[in-house]
Amino acid sequence: MRTLLGYLVLAGSGILHGVQAASRDDELALISKRRIADLAQFPDPTWFSQISAWLDTQKSDGTWPDVNYMSGCAAQRANWPIQVHWNRIITFAAAWSGANPAVAQNWTRSDDLMEAISRGLDYWFSNDYTPADCMGNGGKATGGCPCGTPGLWNTNWYGQAILIPQLCSTACLLLKDANLTKDITAGCERIPRRSYDLRDGVYGSGGRMTGANAVLVMQNSASLALYSNNATMLQDAYARAMSVMTYADKTMEDGIHRDGTFLQHNGILYNGNYGKDLFNAFIQLEGEAIGTSFAAGNATRDAIAAQVRGNEWMIFVDQQTKQEHWDFNAIGRFVAFPTQDLQANADINFNTTKLAGAVADFAGANNVSDTIRRLRSNGTDKLVGNKGFWASDYMVHRTKSFVLGNKMLSTRSRNTEAVNSANPYGYHLGQGTLFSYVEGNEYKDIMGAWDWNLIPGTTTLLNHTRLSAGASANVGKKDFVGVVSDGRVGAAVQEYADPLDGSISYRKAWFYQDDFVLITTQDIKKAVPDAPVVTVLDNRASAHGNIWVDGRSVQADGGRTARGKTLFYGGNGYLSYDKAFDLTLFEGKRTGNWSEISTSPAGVTTVSIFSAYATIADTCSAYAVFPASSLGRLAKELEKPSASPIIKSGISGAVGSGRLSLVFWPGGGGSIKLSLREIGWAESGSVNITSAQPGSYLFSGTGKRGKGMMLVVTLSDPTQKAASASFSLNFDGARAKLDEAAADEGRSGNETEVKYTVDLPTGGMAGSSTSRKMYVEFR
Repeated sequence: MRTLLGYLVLAGSGILHGVQAASRDDELALISKRRIADLAQFPDPTWFSQISAWLDTQKSDGTWPDVNYMSGCAAQRANWPIQVHWNRIITFAAAWSGANPAVAQNWTRSDDLMEAISRGLDYWFSNDYTPADCMGNGGKATGGCPCGTPGLWNTNWYGQAILIPQLCSTACLLLKDANLTKDITAGCERIPRRSYDLRDGVYGSGGRMTGANAVLVMQNSASLALYSNNATMLQDAYARAMSVMTYADKTMEDGIHRDGTFLQHNGILYNGNYGKDLFNAFIQLEGEAIGTSFAAGNATRDAIAAQVRGNEWMIFVDQQTKQEHWDFNAIGRFVAFPTQDLQANADINFNTTKLAGAVADFAGANNVSDTIRRLRSNGTDKLVGNKGFWASDYMVHRTKSFVLGNKMLSTRSRNTEAVNSANPYGYHLGQGTLFSYVEGNEYKDIMGAWDWNLIPGTTTLLNHTRLSAGASANVGKKDFVGVVSDGRVGAAVQEYADPLDGSISYRKAWFYQDDFVLITTQDIKKAVPDAPVVTVLDNRASAHGNIWVDGRSVQADGGRTARGKTLFYGGNGYLSYDKAFDLTLFEGKRTGNWSEISTSPAGVTTVSIFSAYATIADTCSAYAVFPASSLGRLAKELEKPSASPIIKSGISGAVGSGRLSLVFWPGGGGSIKLSLREIGWAESGSVNITSAQPGSYLFSGTGKRGKGMMLVVTLSDPTQKAASASFSLNFDGARAKLDEAAADEGRSGNETEVKYTVDLPTGGMAGSSTSRKMYVEFR
């Protein structure tokens, strides 16, 4: 269903920022003019070609025979079909207004259009609901709006609080210059006003408005204010909207966090849906307010700039269509729709050109022109590196050839949700997922038929936990979950216990190298003896080419098992360290029903899917994923690994090629000794690394092997509770030179036994990475 927010066009964005308004009335007139120009471009361009047909088929009561007018308890809760009625009225109003230059001018001020618009509005306003309880408590037997209550309302509060006020205020503002009847004028004000009047209260089952929902209410209220020439309301709407579009620093708080993630519904990563809605609202509000006293202040600019940058990390490109999409980790329950439904997985749903206009005067640290340039390139200008999102337990790793999205679960986050009949089987989402995008179509339109027990990247008990809507949404049980990143590489760590019944627990870490990720799982414990522990390597759309196990082609039609140290499929390689993979493979057709997992009308779907999982019989395992790789590269890694796993009591890590990544788990050993040769720093010598508390570390050295190097130590506290961290490096065969800044950076000890006590970030930055540098000479 086409929605308003994704298609608002920012005519105001192109207007010079230096516009000076002589008075508040002038500012209202300017913003109103800009918004009308925006709203006139809401209709899909193809809709304007339907105007004549819609005029012919409209009934005398203002309705259309092909529109689903079901309301009340019988109505579909999400994507309410009745909005098509409003889409047609808005299309008529946009054509009547003459504000869209792409529409034939013969429709401007057309009497036929105005008569049809009036009939459509009269129908709605004469059938509007009356009881206040219908706003957010419709359908409750004990309230004032039980099933059977007359009027047009939905059991989902969103319809009354946001959707219909949005559509109504849009249509009415486009008709601001029309000679409307008193009844229509009253309706144009009544519907959005009801929602505005509750701005400090609760919206029934919707509760208090937060995050994107609060902004959407104010966005609609701005249209109402412009329609009714109410400067006080406009000022209030803008002030409230802009205040929401600032940093949310509390754990799980709805809104924009300092790492660029957007959370909604108490801790769910939602940049690609609710965050996108807030983003579009900002683009419209700021684009229309440029040069006026309503424009965004510094606090809003700071947060929006962070969100712009964060969004870019989460966007990948379908190489076939050149369409940009959100990482499936960032769209919550909307993974359960096909792309034809035009939901959050179909597009990024914001216009980068309009974004550029809205942030054109963002300067200094808030300048996001590089990000916008890359987004507008549709993937030809690459973002490369590693980004840890500490507020959402999320990491993204990007190269010129692939994007990896890795979502974890902690006491500070929720994995997903099942709401409005969408995503009932999504229990395993967000619990250690690893989506791999090379071609960008790996997971396109397969969720309707794939096995929901096999979410890519997760380690779980096979087919354990009966999938249901009631089980889908969960807060994690462990707090030692987080990320550490130096911008180039990183590590994501997750101490895990099944959030529903504790049936499995383990410690898992993803160590991101330049062009692959090494994954360790240890301390695996399970409470269900008959359920095997499995790690899902992938569950994706079938690709061209064969399945290769240890360099031999195998068939998996209908499913099969196999053992091997390597697996290669669809350009992606998998390498098991130490023991061979115990693989279960499947490639072939699977059939499912989109309507079983969402409100999509798409129905039955059959797609070709490849899935692979490894059964883990021991208490630990280690493997690597090489996206966009080759059989030759995989064979070389098997013979001479670029990095090797570290699995010791209380310690996980990856070592090799001049880089070392370590996790010191709670209650485990706090010290490890490694040879400099093993790390790749020198031919001889060793270093003993000690962490006084649990934490995550990256050690990256740059320089000539065996001569000298600049060593950068990057660390973070996954619990986000510690105020400081202490660690030491005791060198044998090397020394770390002292400099004047050493003491100020928390360094003590001498050149061979280096000690640091580092203040850690707090508040909204808690869990983020901090670093120290030292120059190391080898003997």
